[in-house]
Amino acid sequence: MKKTLLLILVMVILLNVYAYGSTGYTNISNIALYNNSSLDSGIKTTLNISSRVEVLEEKDQWYRVKTLEGISGWIEKFFITLPSERYIVNNTVYNINIRTSPSTGSKQIGQLKPGEKAEYIDTYHSWHIIKYNGSEYYIASWLTDIEYKKSEKIYFLFDSINIRSKASLSSKVISQGNSGDSFEVLGEENGWYKIALDDKSVGYVAAWLTTHDINSPSSDNISYKKTTSDLNLRTGPSAAHNRILTIKKGETVKTVAGEKGWDRVITQSGNTGWCNSYYLKETLPLAGKVILLDPGHGGYDPGATSYSGKFEKHLNLDVAWNLKSILNKAGAAVYMTRTGDTYISNSKRGRSADKLSADILLSIHHNSLNNSDYYGMSTYYNTINYTDPSYGYNLAEAIYLNAITINGVYRDGILDRNFEVLRETNTPAALIEIGFMSNPTEEMNIYNTSFQNVMVEKIGAGIIDYFMN
Repeated sequence: MKKTLLLILVMVILLNVYAYGSTGYTNISNIALYNNSSLDSGIKTTLNISSRVEVLEEKDQWYRVKTLEGISGWIEKFFITLPSERYIVNNTVYNINIRTSPSTGSKQIGQLKPGEKAEYIDTYHSWHIIKYNGSEYYIASWLTDIEYKKSEKIYFLFDSINIRSKASLSSKVISQGNSGDSFEVLGEENGWYKIALDDKSVGYVAAWLTTHDINSPSSDNISYKKTTSDLNLRTGPSAAHNRILTIKKGETVKTVAGEKGWDRVITQSGNTGWCNSYYLKETLPLAGKVILLDPGHGGYDPGATSYSGKFEKHLNLDVAWNLKSILNKAGAAVYMTRTGDTYISNSKRGRSADKLSADILLSIHHNSLNNSDYYGMSTYYNTINYTDPSYGYNLAEAIYLNAITINGVYRDGILDRNFEVLRETNTPAALIEIGFMSNPTEEMNIYNTSFQNVMVEKIGAGIIDYFMN
């Protein structure tokens, strides 16, 4: 008995050590950070999806966290994803420079020697962010590898997912897995996970088809409902639980779970709690919204040319059609600047949004550079005519923060650029560069149907967040 109790105590200590000091990310938008570990303790602030936090303490189903801005508070564990602890490893025979910013022209402050490791924080602009001498610095991703500190499971999101011999869609299929199957992840490479198979061999799976936390909120479980009368928000799924506040009739809430006639919801103010399902009615979150999608380039303007010689203009149009379908299902009236291989000037594209009285304009593109090492997703806004964030930045941010929740999609930034299509409109507008066609691995990823399907789902979720928040 004493041995059992000792074992349990050790496990609890290990779990707390693992959580304490860990880096976590919010997995849903506009979520409350509370004063205490209670839904009725009052909101200190709200956090966007993909907000990075440091875990300071855990208590029952709560984490006490600190944001990058230095704000501390409590948040439910359900809304925080804790990535596995990872290291950047130098598996070459050369010293690799550690720099102050993601550029080969930035100051060198140290080197990672062959065989050495550094704590991995994130990836930005094709550079890994690492912990070095107590601070965060950058190291070239194309010269280093990501390895996991300890075994962690990933879960497949769909049926008939191919497991391949290498981190590439062109490599041999050696096995398959189905929705809910779990595998131990060993490493990460170009948007792919290296996983352990039952026969002790290894394989690779496209990261965008997997999740680390099968219990976290997913698009399949999220819906939107309107209150049919003034409705109490409670701390648990029954009328016996404490009332937090009263939601006004006609307000739209986001539902993330259900239990015995009660819905777990997030209000527009960020409060979470439970409402009686009888007084909630399904609604389409984009009902009444007019959206103009702009597939970039077209006609005699091919856009970028991919690593294998394909034209960007065709890919932009494919993504736009897929996204249009997603937005239509959410209730929006969706128009496109072009539906075929035709040339339209950027100024005309921007002004078309004004003529339509569109609520937003989104221009769809894919990136390219002379350097094939670069990869990542970026969004853009313009402040030439507008400094109000509602005219572009908020839209660019909402789409970006949702898209980077896809495993295997890496951050390339939310950037202010004087693009003509964004400048020549009075409509809130943003532009997305989904990935680098000039990177041979990312080229294959972005042309893959499953990748496109996951990406447009997240872009759609970002657009919904923009309007809801």
